[in-house]
This record gives sequence, C-alpha cells and structure tokens, in this order.
Amino acid sequence: MILRRLSIAIRKQDWFTVLIETLIVVFGVFIGIQVANWNEGLAEDRREAAYLERLDTEFTAVLEDFDSVQAALDAYFNWITLFLEGVSEGDPSKAQKASWGLNAITDVEMINLEPAALREMISAGDLTIIQNPQLRSELASIPALQSRSHASLQQMAADLSPVAFEISAHFEARLEDVRDLSERAYTTETIQFDFEAISQNDALLRRINYAALQNRFQAALFASDRAEIEAVRDSVREEMKERRQ
Repeated sequence: MILRRLSIAIRKQDWFTVLIETLIVVFGVFIGIQVANWNEGLAEDRREAAYLERLDTEFTAVLEDFDSVQAALDAYFNWITLFLEGVSEGDPSKAQKASWGLNAITDVEMINLEPAALREMISAGDLTIIQNPQLRSELASIPALQSRSHASLQQMAADLSPVAFEISAHFEARLEDVRDLSERAYTTETIQFDFEAISQNDALLRRINYAALQNRFQAALFASDRAEIEAVRDSVREEMKERRQ
C-alpha cells in the first residue's frame, strides 16, 4: 500500500509525499530490525542463563568429586603412615591394622574438570554467549587446566606402576573377604603379608615411602585444581546474581 502511494506521488512529482512515505518505510524497517534484535537479545540472555545454571550445578559436582577423592587420598596416606610406624616400632598388630594402605597407596585418581555444559559451549562455538569477558576467559582456561592436570597424573601413574607391582608382590589378599563388597566383609586382616620379611626389606620400605610422598603430591595437585575450579564456579554464581538484579 505504501509503495503504491509512493509510486503515485513520484509520478505526480509530489516530493513532500514522497519524503513522508519514504520516512515511513525507513522508520518501519528500522523498528522491525530493532524488534528482531531485541528478541534475539532476549533469546541469547535466556540461553546464557540456562548455561550458567548448568555450569553452576556441574562445577559443584566436580568440587564434590574433589572432596571425595581428597578424603580417599588422605585415608590412603594415613593407613600407610600407620603401617610404616608399625614396621619401625616392630609392632605387627599396628602394621596389620593399616595394611589396607599397601593396596591403595599407589592409586592415582582422575577427575574430569571440564563439565558437559562447557564442552557443549566450546564445541558449538557458544562460549561467546557469556557476556562477561572475565568469566568467559576463566571458562576458556578450563580445558588447558584439565590437560595439564591429567598429564601430571598420567606421569605419576607411570612412575608408581613399578612400585605398585613390587608392593603387590609382598602381600596376598583374602579374596573371600572382597568377593561381595556390598557385604563389607573385608577387615584389617584382609591383606596378609610377612611382617618380618617386609621389616627387613629396606628397598621395599623406601618405595612405600616414595609412594606415600607421591600421594601427597597428588593431594597437593588436586587442592590447587580444586581452588581454580571453585573460583570459576564462584564467578559463575556471581554472574547469575548480577543477571537476576
């Protein structure tokens, strides 16, 4: 309709009408673009909010994994420390009480630091949907953090593998105790070993001591990683708080 009136006005050389009709068309196009941009902005805000909610939940789950693994590592270290004390003191009962540490002190744990929501954002090119540049940078750093952490842990596992093999050669598990772990049938007697032979094996005791040291290095690495993940999670929560205001 507008274009028809504009065509008629041009033929009549009614330039005032041409100007008015042109302004109406331009203004209408401008408003249409603005409304489309506004709707697109609202949609991106909703997507960002959904991602932030998921990141908060998933980073919190990662932190819970850290706490669980840290508790396990501390337990392994405490067992093996007690075991070594028993050997040093010539106390077979103390060493037997902590013998489960022989089975666990060479364990190397792995934690996935990169939540599914973050992997999805990166693979889809959606990381730019996070409006806060500082938070966006923190999120982008997580894959590199995971790569460094896993590389360190894989090297640690390689270093401990021969130690685990040697330690395992000096104990025997009562398999009937662990056949059904839901029964909690394992006890301080589940791991059997020759106390006298181990007490006199200085090379083995040094390797057990080395494994305990690696356990602490692993715990320290996880403590550092946990602090970084918690800082990012807190940044996500702060951004969520800002968006709600």
